[in-house]
Amino acid sequence: MLHRASLPSQIFPMLLAGLLVACEARASAGGPAARQTLATSRPPFSAALVAVDRQGKISFRSGDELRTLPLAELVAWGAPSEMTARSQVLLADGGVLAAEILSSDDERLRIDSDLFGSLELPLEFVLGAIFHPPADARRRDQLVARLREGAGRGRVDDGEAAPRQNSDRLILENGDELTGTIAAITGNVLQFKTPAGPVEIELERLVALSFNPSLLSDARPRGAYCLVGFNDGSRVAAASLVVDKASARVTLPGGLEWSTEAGAVTFLQGLGGKAQYLSDLPEESYRHVPYLSLSWPFERDASVGGASLRAGGRSYVKGLGMHSASRLTFGLNPKSLRFEAEAAIDDETDGRGSVVFRVFVDDREAYKSPVIRGGMAPTPISVDVRGGKRLSLIVDFAERGDELDRADWLDARLVQ
Repeated sequence: MLHRASLPSQIFPMLLAGLLVACEARASAGGPAARQTLATSRPPFSAALVAVDRQGKISFRSGDELRTLPLAELVAWGAPSEMTARSQVLLADGGVLAAEILSSDDERLRIDSDLFGSLELPLEFVLGAIFHPPADARRRDQLVARLREGAGRGRVDDGEAAPRQNSDRLILENGDELTGTIAAITGNVLQFKTPAGPVEIELERLVALSFNPSLLSDARPRGAYCLVGFNDGSRVAAASLVVDKASARVTLPGGLEWSTEAGAVTFLQGLGGKAQYLSDLPEESYRHVPYLSLSWPFERDASVGGASLRAGGRSYVKGLGMHSASRLTFGLNPKSLRFEAEAAIDDETDGRGSVVFRVFVDDREAYKSPVIRGGMAPTPISVDVRGGKRLSLIVDFAERGDELDRADWLDARLVQ
């Protein structure tokens, strides 16, 4: 039943999201758009990205003030754009490009990107490609997860690492899967070698493919770096990023260098710096107590439904997905000062679900939220963890048992 008192909490975030989009559109018409900025060293602020230099110093304009921030202190600026391209390329390091697949041989994939132009990607950096992504965002997420799990880059229901495939794999429009070796992509045809012999498959029949993951490079940036998001939904892990008034230039760990217009950058996520994301750390323990009988594992950088984290009308790259009632515990580094996150019910519940978020440092309850319901704006959390040895995140039942209690700890992080 929908209570009259709950209407404002459901409607307000949608109105606020629309207002922010309108404000950003007006800002971009006369200059760079101001977007929410999270840092480890200061309260959140709204700012437009001005520049990033080769040393990783980021310059923002907040009102009339110019602010600078070391890359190591950045948590996030802006929000990821949803991918709407007809075809997309999945990179081995977790990145994704909106691009048309032109051709391939046994060494390189040739693509055409509206942002970066024509590119040749060594196959060691390419996990796979999606030719016909589902229109629904959640189904797109599930398809991406399916490809990454087959490559041993995802998680399966029991929480263990998925077994790694040792061959190329095709997913056809009728749901069938084929394993073998991709010989080439030319024109509208993919040439494929199977144990039964070579076959040719029209690209119109092909939903997605993944390349042999045993040949992929595990090269990732070292030290502080950032995930860079663009207005077409593309995201890349940049070993180096340089932004000025005219252009944005990214360098990937493998030495690939691409450039586009500065205004195409809409999102930055700091990684490897002073913010240590819980989704990148091993857990000490996890326990879920079902309301009836269905057991839920927790998810890293995804909702418990297996889709990307989405709350308040925007998506998040980092975080934890949990279901009531559950408890997830991590060990604390002596250098950790604070635990920070935003608590919300994932948008995949369509405004339903209700939970209470609790944070324990050792045996002490350090935070307890009010009842958080589906459709409410994310609630900021900041907890002092100095001197603690363990951090426990708890999601408790609230109203209506565990019905759609899909809780997100967005950008859950330990700050040093």
